[in-house]
Amino acid sequence: MMEAHVSSQIRTLSYIENEDHPVFGTLVEQILHLLNSRLSFSDILIHQNSPIMLRQPKGLVAVTDSPITREELEEFFEVIEPNWSERIQDRAFDRSIDLNTARIRANCFTFQGKKRLGCVIRRFPREPMELNQLGLRQCEQDFAKLTSGLVLIIGDTCQGKSTTIASMIDQINKTRSGHIITIEDPVETLIPQRKCVITQREVGFDGDVGSYYLGALDALRERPDVIVIGEIRDAQTAQEALALAESGPLVLASLHARSTELGLQKMLRLLGNGEPQAQALSQALRGVLCQALLPSLEGDRYHLATECLTTNPDVVRMIESSSFADLRALMDGAGGKVHEGCHSMNSALVQLLRAKKINPDDARNATTDRIGFQDATSAKAAR
Repeated sequence: MMEAHVSSQIRTLSYIENEDHPVFGTLVEQILHLLNSRLSFSDILIHQNSPIMLRQPKGLVAVTDSPITREELEEFFEVIEPNWSERIQDRAFDRSIDLNTARIRANCFTFQGKKRLGCVIRRFPREPMELNQLGLRQCEQDFAKLTSGLVLIIGDTCQGKSTTIASMIDQINKTRSGHIITIEDPVETLIPQRKCVITQREVGFDGDVGSYYLGALDALRERPDVIVIGEIRDAQTAQEALALAESGPLVLASLHARSTELGLQKMLRLLGNGEPQAQALSQALRGVLCQALLPSLEGDRYHLATECLTTNPDVVRMIESSSFADLRALMDGAGGKVHEGCHSMNSALVQLLRAKKINPDDARNATTDRIGFQDATSAKAAR
């Protein structure tokens, strides 16, 4: 069963990079070593009969040449879910767990007709990062000062949305008193109690609540000051998020979308796509933050690029009339009119390119406006 590994062209870490990885330790010990190492990676990928892989900013890399056996994976699954063999029969399952000095989410699955086992492990910070250390602009950090309304954090998968929300929540937690409710799948970074009471509810088959919608429905009766909805996936959750925002608390919600306009279009479509829904969204919305993580030129870290829309009378009017295409010109400062708290992804990408922090191809892949990016980089080259 080693054919896939023999033909693999994935690079293997050098001995120096590897920091004396414990090849003969248990799988849990090997995972803990990686989690506590200085290696830069977002995920650990483990396939039965293949070496442990890391997803680094520039791509996948094998930790060693030693394949992981089925017995090792079964032992690891036993640690995170004693009932794993039954759970894995139907589909993959997720588990968030504290492993001594690290917190992880493991997605465990079978493949090749249930002949092989695998898992993907995402690591989370033990505590939220400081909000001012994420690379957000001040207008984006100021969303944490809001006390009501709806803020959408959007972007593709794995672009740091959860990290940003956790940092915003902890900033609120440090600066004012109240009840913060999060609805997550699964609970990722644990928020310590500071000035606020923190209720982190997990969505899932054996979690605290069956769905994001039901969690949001429950939240209204739990006297929240701030509510986090981990992901708006369906019409019911979108409608409840808006209803919550209209009822008084601050609602922070994440949404999968490539750009600010597409995110708002998706939100309105889920709400029902009518004039009353557009008007309600325009009145409740306080801002949109769109994120992208780009690998550094050295490949040893990520840089955050953002697009921000903060509501003002012009923005409210555009959303009311569903004129989402006009938002792009507003964020770009068309006509020389600068709107405070609004900027495009292209402006952030051009800054990173000027500072020689990222690759032009990665910037081109991350842009939310390819034509505008072409114009902006052509103007930069002309200067």
